[in-house]
Amino acid sequence: MCSKPLRFLAGPEAMARIRRDGLHEDLFDVVAGASGGAKWLALTRLDQALFGRWFRQRARPLHMVGSSIGTWRFACLAQPDPVAAARRFEAAYLDYAVDAKVTSAELTDHCRHFLREIFGTDGIAHVLSHPFMRQSILTVRARGPMGPTAGKVRLGLGLSVAGLANLASRRSLPLFFERTVLHDRRDPPPFDLHAEFPTQAVPLTQGNLVPALLASSAVPFVFDGVVDPEGARPGLYLDGGIMDYHLDMGFTPPGLILYPHFSHRVIPGWFDKKLPWRRARESSLSRMLVLCPSVEFARNLPFGKIPDRGDFKRMDTATRQKYWRTAVAETDRLADCWLDALEKDRVPDLMEPLFP
Repeated sequence: MCSKPLRFLAGPEAMARIRRDGLHEDLFDVVAGASGGAKWLALTRLDQALFGRWFRQRARPLHMVGSSIGTWRFACLAQPDPVAAARRFEAAYLDYAVDAKVTSAELTDHCRHFLREIFGTDGIAHVLSHPFMRQSILTVRARGPMGPTAGKVRLGLGLSVAGLANLASRRSLPLFFERTVLHDRRDPPPFDLHAEFPTQAVPLTQGNLVPALLASSAVPFVFDGVVDPEGARPGLYLDGGIMDYHLDMGFTPPGLILYPHFSHRVIPGWFDKKLPWRRARESSLSRMLVLCPSVEFARNLPFGKIPDRGDFKRMDTATRQKYWRTAVAETDRLADCWLDALEKDRVPDLMEPLFP
């Protein structure tokens, strides 16, 4: 049955509006994209099914809000042929091979290569001038001892202290990081810059789009942070998932939030991954429709899970590549499920509560 590979999880307001009005593109004002590294491979075919057909005739703005790999997915989807761009990124990612130990600088250069594959000669301009997509790229500016000149020891110490403070409250994070959103200059970001965390807003330009994407995915000690991106306050910019891992945010547009996600859980921040009691606020989820693989689908994949960044350490290149390609091929079932549910108008019947 279609409902087994793909789940349709809806907050109470989203469920009520979809059941009342049916599912159509104009219900949504925001698309959310989570951090998660290689976990995005579980979504690539679903993204292609969603954006290869949906939203193609849209006139009013659609806010694409993401951190880390979520922003890279959205960079693909903002191209004139979103399916072709997503396929280019998917192919480059699946072919990626690293056998010897590499430095963070080398990995960052590899990321630049991936972005060249996505953008080609004029892809940056397509993102900045897209007819309706409005990108919001989340990153954080490190504060205190974690500045541009901080070595690994100071950076590690600062992250450790931030993690301990986060145990007590997420409200402590602004002591260590400044949330920053680099956004389409044609519209303000679709959330209150003064709520939750004080947020620096920086318009996207030809000169800072690639640095923004690199900063948003700059996992500490894995990739290099970005220093002084154009238009932003001076400092070291790191992975947006540190504050906004799965986007527990109060979005301001009145429409619903579409969230193609690799998990049924919405984890607020990077430091909350191993804190089962730290959950997203119900107010953030009320207008959200989450499309995610079912637990049963993931269990039936090789190794019983969707791909993740740890596979680079657990597996040799040949084993990882074979596994990842098999997993991505299996995710065609998620895309097929979405298209079948859409064609037969079954989404209202397939929806489950996003939280009890």
